[in-house]
Amino acid sequence: MSQDSARHQVPGTVAPDGWVRLTVPPVPDGMRPTSWRRTLDAAHPGQAGVDTLPRHWLNPGDDISLPTGTLLLTADKAAIGTAVNARTRRRYTTEDAHVTIARLAPDATLTTLRTRHYTHAASALGREVTNKAAALLAAHPAPGEAPVILAEAHRPNRRAAVCRHACGADIAPGDGHLIGSGRDAEVEHWPDCTTPAALPVPRPRATCDNCERPGRGHDATDSNGIPGRVCTRETSYLLSFA
Repeated sequence: MSQDSARHQVPGTVAPDGWVRLTVPPVPDGMRPTSWRRTLDAAHPGQAGVDTLPRHWLNPGDDISLPTGTLLLTADKAAIGTAVNARTRRRYTTEDAHVTIARLAPDATLTTLRTRHYTHAASALGREVTNKAAALLAAHPAPGEAPVILAEAHRPNRRAAVCRHACGADIAPGDGHLIGSGRDAEVEHWPDCTTPAALPVPRPRATCDNCERPGRGHDATDSNGIPGRVCTRETSYLLSFA
């Protein structure tokens, strides 16, 4: 896929004067799609979970603009095995996480301030990360500005969906572009609604956001803090909606 077909410009967006243009680091080969990136502007030490590190999620491969000095928190996950849920007897993939905190320099490079490997992926948002983030923010106060998205990388949809725009046409899995994540995710045509329609797409049954099996009935939040709906009541570290 060419670079042009892999992303498209966001209409009407302009990088503010003095800000740095940056391509959000892609997920390394072999790492799980549940890996994530976000800006780091605040931290609540002594606590764990996504709400203790409030700021903005970033999509790998997007071209964005940020002020110099912004801190980026990234978690790259790898599959390390499988385990069985003692209650449901369902097998799930276990993950580790490589967590990095880096600071954006004026030349658009990222200076690593801390990197750490965690055996359990849920630790990427654990107390140790939160405490270290608070210490780094004290030493390197963050500008606190929201990123400006200049160009979006293609994020193919995994499930058939209806276009979020006025055309309202069905989009087959892989033919659209995912906006947002978890329960709030929407899909639009890629690269735009003028793309010729493929064969009619059968409307799928509602499926679990975690295992994709038929049926879902419970609200849940995964270990990254992303909301979704699942078919059984699982603990957060077993779920992944990214």
